[in-house]
This record gives sequence, structure tokens and C-alpha cells, in this order.
Amino acid sequence: MSSGALSYYIPTWAGIKEYFHEIFPSELMPVGSPPEKTAVESESDVLKKPVYHMKQVPKIKGKSIHTRWYWPFASGILLAEAVAIYAIFFVKLQWRTGTFMILYGILSGLCITAGYHRLWAHRAYRASKPLELFLAIFGASSIQGSIIWWVQNHRLHHRYTDTERDPYNIKRGFWYAHHGWILFRRKEDDLGYADMTDLHANKIVVWQYNYYFFICAFTSLVLPTVVCGWLFGDWKGGFFWGAVARLVGVQQITFCVNSVAHTFGTQPYSDEQTPRDNWITGIITLGEGYHNFHHAFPNDYRNGVRWYDIDLTKWVLWLLEQANLAFDLKRFPRNEIMKGRAAMKLKRAESFAKRVNYGTPIEELPMYTESEFVAEVKERDRKWLVIEGFIYDVKDFIKMHPGGTRLILSGIGKDMTNAFNGGVYNHHYSARNLMNSTMRVGRIV
Repeated sequence: MSSGALSYYIPTWAGIKEYFHEIFPSELMPVGSPPEKTAVESESDVLKKPVYHMKQVPKIKGKSIHTRWYWPFASGILLAEAVAIYAIFFVKLQWRTGTFMILYGILSGLCITAGYHRLWAHRAYRASKPLELFLAIFGASSIQGSIIWWVQNHRLHHRYTDTERDPYNIKRGFWYAHHGWILFRRKEDDLGYADMTDLHANKIVVWQYNYYFFICAFTSLVLPTVVCGWLFGDWKGGFFWGAVARLVGVQQITFCVNSVAHTFGTQPYSDEQTPRDNWITGIITLGEGYHNFHHAFPNDYRNGVRWYDIDLTKWVLWLLEQANLAFDLKRFPRNEIMKGRAAMKLKRAESFAKRVNYGTPIEELPMYTESEFVAEVKERDRKWLVIEGFIYDVKDFIKMHPGGTRLILSGIGKDMTNAFNGGVYNHHYSARNLMNSTMRVGRIV
């Protein structure tokens, strides 16, 4: 390994200062203007048509900038995971501590799904100030970054899904989308631009950003340790299980949305990108697993749109609306949602139909006059009959005819359209399909 490559992994003084500047920021992350696009307009056009030129993702020594190891975040994440693994094998889990861990874990997860994701990233509803403050405080309890940092990455993900500018691009591999993306240093200014002006104008979001380290430390480590220690006398379990194992579990569940929900499941609304719906992932992620719907209709407060879709976050938001804590829950028009499902069903039906043999295409069938048809039957002993202008050779079907051989033999050389369509028996589509794919030999002109 070259000395240049080693610099990606070894902490430097500049890196340490940068890390602590991020923890104790003196000012908000800059908004700026979209750095990756420039528009060129034709002055001769009455209706302007801007043409955007997008810069390529920069490379460093032949490798994408994603490949640079980001040691501050990586060390913290990996240390927490190591402590959680240690707890599994060496720290006894009391049932009361375990119950607290699960309940507090669900609360932490809901503050990410209902707060970070559906409220701030997608503005799928409006929250009262008390609810917004609660979500901001306990959203930090699973150490997934500040609201601004989390939302910026997520908006980039939606804008550049499955491309090199996607922070958790599944095309770089399952492991990268699940876990690797958080371990590697990325320069968002190079990768893409997301409009964050709405959050920079939000006082609660800015407050959480400025004091994130202290809020995070209290809600993620101090509070669960003290609760389990004071109430249950389990200080050690409170730290290892209630604090560290819980936050690692919530992180891994959130990461599943980036990896599992882009790999396994169905695509009932769109197949242009990788997101998929998966009810199992939906349960695990508190409703975020209905990811195909979410990417198709990102501003809908529901991810599981059907009443039976297991989307805990959706139900919690509905209850908060009833309590006048949440407002203006956005629902995409049902008709437009059904259009998406109909389009995908039609596309799959067309794909399935391509694998089915429908016989010789109509435009390729040979054409016969009525005189030529009669001559073929009489002079060459063809077992032909006519139905709706098409000629069918029933020679190999006479003995198989469900109505008996006498009826079908009586129709040789004749137009049996009326008999076929109800005069004798009103045949089903299956009979038509069989005849068209195996017996149709020509057309009458």
C-alpha cells in the first residue's frame, strides 16, 4: 500500500480539527447554489429551454472519492458495534432492561421515520412545535447525525438514486449501501446539491444542529443508562443494552432501508429504479420497507399505502393528527397511485405475453379468395373451415373435438362463424386461442 493510500486511513491533525469542527459547528452547513449544474439558454428562443451540463464525479488516483476511509465516523460506528457484540456474550440482559431497550428503541426509530424522514426530509406533514421539538431531541438518540446532515444525504439519495451521486448507491454493492457508505468520506459539494434552505430557516432544526453533540450524548447514552440504573438497579445493563446495543440496532434497521429495500421485494409502482416493497422489511423498519411506493410518491405521509400494509409510522402519524399534534398529512391522489399500479401490471402483462405463442401473425398469413378456398378443400382434400374470415386447418383436431367428430366434419369447406359463436355452441377464449396458435393457416379476401 502506498503512502498516499495510507493517508486515507491514518488520523491527521487536520482531520481531527475537521471532525471536532463538525461536532461543535460554529455555523450552519452552507447552502450555496447548485454546484454541479450550469445552464445554457438560447437567446433566439421565445420560450427558453435551459440545457444543463452535469460535471462528472471527481476521481482521486483512479478511484472514486467514495473510497476514502472516513476514520472519525468509522471508528465511532465500529466501536459501538464492538461494544454491542461484547454485550451479547458477556453482559446479562435483565428482562426489565430488555423491555426498556425495545420500547426506547421503537421510540428512537419512530423519531427517525416520522421526524427525520417524513417530516423534515419530505415535508409529508406539518408538526406542532412540541412534537417537532420532541422529534428533534429523541431523533438524536440513535446517533444518526443531525437533522440537517441526515436530510441532506437523504435528499441527495432521492435526487440521484442509483447513481454515483447517491450517498448510499446500491449499485456499488449491498454492503456499501447498508454500511460502507457511512465509513467512507464523501464531499457532498462534489457529489451533488440538495436544497436545504427550508431547514436552515427552522429554529428547532438549527438548535438541534448547534447542540447536537450534547443532545445526542444525553439521549443516546446518559438517559438510558440512568433510567435502567435508577429504576432497575441495572447500571451495567443500562449502558451496554439500553444505550449501546439499542442504538446499534436502530442504526442497522435504518441501514436496511438503504440496502434490503433496494434489493429484495416487488416493484408494483415503478421499475425505473431499484427501490422495492417488502412487507417483512416494512415490519422491521417501522413502515419504511414499502420503498417502491415511497420513491414513486415521496411526499405521501404513508409508505404502506394500503390499509393492511404494516406501516407503524403511518398509524402513529394518524393518531398524532387526531390529537392535533400533526397537521396537513399529505396523501397522493388515489387515482394517480392506481395509474402507477396499472402501468406496471400492463408492462408485466406485455412482458409475459411476449413469451406466449400466438401463432403466425395476421399480417403474415397467406390470403385466399373464396374460390381458391373451395378448390383447396375439394381438389386437395384440405380439412379447412372458415371462422370470422380466417381459415383453420382442423385435420389433427377432428378426433379431439369435444363436441364429437360429426359436428366438425360437417363444417369442412364451410363458413362456421355462426355455429362457432353460439349457433351450435358459444366457444370460450381458450378454444379461440388454441385455434389461432395451432390451426390458423390463412385469410379469406
